[in-house]
Amino acid sequence: MARRRSRLVTKEDVKFIYENYSKMTAVEIAEKLGISRYQVTKVVSELRKRGVDIPKKAGKRRNPIDEFVEELKKGQ
Repeated sequence: MARRRSRLVTKEDVKFIYENYSKMTAVEIAEKLGISRYQVTKVVSELRKRGVDIPKKAGKRRNPIDEFVEELKKGQ
Protein backbone atom coordinates (compact mmCIF):
# COMPACT_ATOMS: atom_id res chain seq x y z
CA MET A 1 0.00 0.00 0.00
CA ALA A 2 1.42 3.34 -1.04
CA ARG A 3 1.91 5.91 1.65
CA ARG A 4 -0.06 9.10 1.15
CA ARG A 5 2.11 12.16 1.43
CA SER A 6 0.93 15.37 3.04
CA ARG A 7 2.10 18.85 2.33
CA LEU A 8 3.88 21.07 4.84
CA VAL A 9 1.79 23.04 7.31
CA THR A 10 1.61 26.81 6.71
CA LYS A 11 0.88 29.77 8.96
CA GLU A 12 -2.63 29.98 7.48
CA ASP A 13 -3.19 26.31 8.33
CA VAL A 14 -2.22 26.94 11.96
CA LYS A 15 -4.64 29.88 12.12
CA PHE A 16 -7.45 27.76 10.64
CA ILE A 17 -6.76 24.94 13.11
CA TYR A 18 -6.74 27.39 16.02
CA GLU A 19 -10.06 28.93 15.01
CA ASN A 20 -11.89 25.68 14.16
CA TYR A 21 -10.47 22.96 16.43
CA SER A 22 -13.34 23.08 18.92
CA LYS A 23 -15.97 23.07 16.13
CA MET A 24 -14.58 20.37 13.82
CA THR A 25 -12.86 17.02 14.21
CA ALA A 26 -9.18 16.64 13.38
CA VAL A 27 -10.15 14.47 10.39
CA GLU A 28 -12.50 17.16 9.03
CA ILE A 29 -9.84 19.84 9.41
CA ALA A 30 -7.22 17.61 7.78
CA GLU A 31 -9.47 16.88 4.78
CA LYS A 32 -10.34 20.56 4.34
CA LEU A 33 -6.70 21.67 4.46
CA GLY A 34 -5.19 18.73 2.62
CA ILE A 35 -2.90 17.69 5.45
CA SER A 36 -2.87 14.58 7.65
CA ARG A 37 -4.81 14.13 10.87
CA TYR A 38 -1.49 13.59 12.62
CA GLN A 39 -0.30 17.03 11.48
CA VAL A 40 -3.45 18.64 12.90
CA THR A 41 -2.92 16.90 16.23
CA LYS A 42 0.75 17.87 16.23
CA VAL A 43 -0.07 21.56 15.62
CA VAL A 44 -2.58 21.54 18.49
CA SER A 45 -0.12 19.92 20.90
CA GLU A 46 2.63 22.36 19.90
CA LEU A 47 0.32 25.34 20.44
CA ARG A 48 -0.66 24.02 23.87
CA LYS A 49 3.02 23.54 24.77
CA ARG A 50 3.64 27.19 23.90
CA GLY A 51 0.84 28.36 26.19
CA VAL A 52 -1.88 29.01 23.61
CA ASP A 53 -5.31 28.28 25.05
CA ILE A 54 -7.08 25.85 22.71
CA PRO A 55 -10.24 24.45 24.26
CA LYS A 56 -10.60 20.70 24.48
CA LYS A 57 -13.26 19.00 22.42
CA ALA A 58 -16.73 19.60 23.80
CA GLY A 59 -18.36 16.56 22.20
CA LYS A 60 -16.15 13.77 23.45
CA ARG A 61 -17.61 10.33 23.07
CA ARG A 62 -18.68 8.72 26.32
CA ASN A 63 -17.23 5.44 27.40
CA PRO A 64 -19.77 2.71 26.52
CA ILE A 65 -18.76 0.64 29.56
CA ASP A 66 -19.57 3.55 31.90
CA GLU A 67 -22.95 4.00 30.19
CA PHE A 68 -23.73 0.29 30.60
CA VAL A 69 -22.81 0.31 34.30
CA GLU A 70 -24.97 3.40 34.89
CA GLU A 71 -27.94 1.68 33.22
CA LEU A 72 -27.44 -1.38 35.43
CA LYS A 73 -27.40 0.76 38.57
CA LYS A 74 -30.58 2.59 37.53
CA GLY A 75 -32.38 -0.71 36.90
CA GLN A 76 -31.72 -2.05 40.39
